[in-house]
Amino acid sequence: MNLPNQLSSARIIAVPFFLLLIMGGGYYETQGAWGTAAILHGAALILTVAVTITDWLDGKIARDRNLITTLGKLLDPLADKIFVAAALIALSSLGLIPAWAVVVIISREFLITGLRSLATEQGRIIPADRLGKHKTGWQLALIITAIFLLTARATLTHLGHWPAPIATEYHGKTIFLAMIWIPLVVTLYFTIHSALSYVWGNRDLFTET
Repeated sequence: MNLPNQLSSARIIAVPFFLLLIMGGGYYETQGAWGTAAILHGAALILTVAVTITDWLDGKIARDRNLITTLGKLLDPLADKIFVAAALIALSSLGLIPAWAVVVIISREFLITGLRSLATEQGRIIPADRLGKHKTGWQLALIITAIFLLTARATLTHLGHWPAPIATEYHGKTIFLAMIWIPLVVTLYFTIHSALSYVWGNRDLFTET
């Protein structure tokens, strides 16, 4: 297994560790152990940034060293989908991202996977396009932002600055919501736009011959 594929595999292996950290932080929040919650959320944030870097790095190495393989074409998008789905579901369970938005994002992945299966049966390959790459980038940006806010809230609560005065006197809750909803809306835009683009661009697949 070459280096890019090892990096993709590492992203998949990181998923259960990420879930332990993020959900562990959520558990300690319910127990009022905000210091422990901040440490666990912070560790989850560092792991997510590392996953994002390896996502960029494995593609760059594969292209620069001509290490693009059939296995790599499977592992790279699979690793992205597994990590993003796990992170969004976890963040939804912690109350940061609406469940309906997670359903929209994950449904798009099922739709495009099905479309690619149809294309494969007809001897065609549907490559990733620019919209799809923007979609993945914004999904990761949303996840990083949400975990950063979890870490910040837990830290401020531990230090005695949340909810007062940050949330009550300095509009902390409004800023918190804006920082979640801005990347979420952009993510949903690219998610839906890319899905429609894929379907429209390959609409002939649905025509029986």
